[in-house]
Amino acid sequence: MTVPTKWRLAQHWEASEARGIFAPMLESLEHPCCFACGWFSERWTKATPKASWERAALERAHVVPASLGGPDVAENIILLCQPCHLASPDWHESSEMARWIAERPERASKEVEDLGEWIQAMHTVPGFTELLVEAEANPELNDEDAVRRIVDLLRASTRRASVHAGTLSPGTKAAILRDATIRSSAGDAAA
Repeated sequence: MTVPTKWRLAQHWEASEARGIFAPMLESLEHPCCFACGWFSERWTKATPKASWERAALERAHVVPASLGGPDVAENIILLCQPCHLASPDWHESSEMARWIAERPERASKEVEDLGEWIQAMHTVPGFTELLVEAEANPELNDEDAVRRIVDLLRASTRRASVHAGTLSPGTKAAILRDATIRSSAGDAAA
């Protein structure tokens, strides 16, 4: 038996009477999300809902694990983000998954979480915050020029970084901000 596609799972749970129990965060087929916490990414949006669901960084998770007799059918598979999938219970009764989902806290979108990581990184690099204040207060620069200067610094610094597992880690984000601050102090926006 073939495991259902993400699109097929979304369609199943959208129409299921058990949607409120096993897919409470699923609002519509138009917006892919983790069934348990609601996490999503604006980047998943494609031309069709089917393409969006297939693009979504969501994992198929058994309500009752296959190793405990759970079948590979839509009624037994939900879509979860990786943190939810890793934290979900591997138990022989579906009631434990239902209880776990009901207690799962909601998460913001990937983009909002990324913004939060950048803000946290700014707190570890006080010089970057000062750089922003100085750019805003500089009478020689209008707002657009000040923003362009900061963006140029960040682009140059980002070129010196690498992604791991498809994303910039919080430590890398702090390193980018630190490097941009140092470049600004040295008057070196593009090097």
